[in-house]
Amino acid sequence: MTGSHFQRIGISALAIAALTLTACGSAASSGGSAGGSGTPSQTLSIGYDSDPAPQGYDPLLYGAGQRLFYESMYQSLFVQTPTGGVAPELVTSFSYNASKTQMTLKLKSGVTFTDGSKLTAQLVKENLDRRSDAQLQSYGAFAKGGADQITNVTAPDASTVVLTFAAPQATFQTNLAGVPGMIVGQHGISDPAGLQTAPDGSGPYKLSSAVKGSSYTVTREPGADAATYPYSTVVYKPFLDKQARANAQISGQTDVSVLDPSTVPMVQSNGVSVVKNGGTIQTLLIFDKTGVTAKPFGSKLVRLALSYAIDRSAYVDAIAKGSVPTASAFPQASPGYDPSLNAVYAFSDAKAKQLLAQAGYPHGFSFTITASPTDEAQLEFIQKQFAAIGVTMNITVTTSTDQLFAAINTQPMGFIPLGWASEIGVTAGVLVGGFANPHKTQDPVIGAALGAASNATGDAYPVALKKLNDALVNEAWVIPVAEQYAYVGYNAKKVAKPAFPGLDEYPLLTSLRPAG
Repeated sequence: MTGSHFQRIGISALAIAALTLTACGSAASSGGSAGGSGTPSQTLSIGYDSDPAPQGYDPLLYGAGQRLFYESMYQSLFVQTPTGGVAPELVTSFSYNASKTQMTLKLKSGVTFTDGSKLTAQLVKENLDRRSDAQLQSYGAFAKGGADQITNVTAPDASTVVLTFAAPQATFQTNLAGVPGMIVGQHGISDPAGLQTAPDGSGPYKLSSAVKGSSYTVTREPGADAATYPYSTVVYKPFLDKQARANAQISGQTDVSVLDPSTVPMVQSNGVSVVKNGGTIQTLLIFDKTGVTAKPFGSKLVRLALSYAIDRSAYVDAIAKGSVPTASAFPQASPGYDPSLNAVYAFSDAKAKQLLAQAGYPHGFSFTITASPTDEAQLEFIQKQFAAIGVTMNITVTTSTDQLFAAINTQPMGFIPLGWASEIGVTAGVLVGGFANPHKTQDPVIGAALGAASNATGDAYPVALKKLNDALVNEAWVIPVAEQYAYVGYNAKKVAKPAFPGLDEYPLLTSLRPAG
């Protein structure tokens, strides 16, 4: 839940790793200056906005926000591409049956994991059969009752996997890209406790050293393609503090950094190149839609009242310059973007008070939200706006990872920059079947819209996606506040311009290459 990133869930995933509050890395490293030949001396240092491994090295514990880190050590069934689509990685081909209720995967041969085990259909089955484990956030949508439930996985032969779905799926390959599609080796599956201290993947890099919350170093495997992965060493340095992260990029401690928008002008004025990508919606994300932790949140009218109480334009002017006020769950670049929501949910204290009264709370109510220090100023602004309609939002600021994780289950709402690398994937894997729905609430309106969007093609797709956007906002599962852009700073003398997969906030590891 940090302002640096909760689980971008991307990602989709996503995911929760950016909940983690981290210490600032201090060790310096430099990117090499040679061309794209991938000489052994190449080292890349990345300034990350969260601890990528707060619960160990099982990638399925996390989401899209941790993709960049985990794609160095793990491979996925499918990978995201710079055009926003997906491509096979551990899969050679795939197909669906006529009713789209089954998907058949053909696997690559000769893939070896850190523990020495090989990629087989049985191993993929054992990975996906972990979908009932509620701790594996990236598998939430696949579990029983999930938005994209897998009812059965079979391995008819050593290289063939057949997935059976609870409902037709026309584009399930997008759900198996990035973190949700990452495959763990046999030792990690047989003894998951071992993943707490070491990864077990088939990726191009292996973890060579780690100082929790400070620095994670991976080194290229001998068999990895140096043309695709030109750096022999990649160092991930988590910086919770946005200013410290910017300073590290300016001083050369890092070669590439995930930047907070507020630090971009200063970074650019110091000669750092910056690349921008859209698609992040700063969102009040409703965890509790049934009143389990705070009774008022069980009423949609109450949740909608909170939306009306926010003056989004004033928020941007005061606290989020460079962002765009929005009431749309999906970003402007999405085919499902609905600008009419900005008029529907225009700021109105009168409307907010009316809805509270209708819900039985004419004098308001109080609740608590937990956040990192990075979010404090933003939440204090919203706190004052809620107070104007009689709602008291108590803010608990903490640097405790455990406390941030616990808040998902014990508090009604979080404040999260929600990335939309895949509108369907994030809705299914985060909002409906993932960490943002800890009480497993079902909403028929959202469920129907998600199902329709998942199976829409051609001209019907943007129409269905817009209906899904409207459902998320009108059912008040999300309260969008502002669309902010993702910024990555890089030393153009050493590193080529990074590329993002679609609207994702994090660049692709394969796009990080020596300049020239």
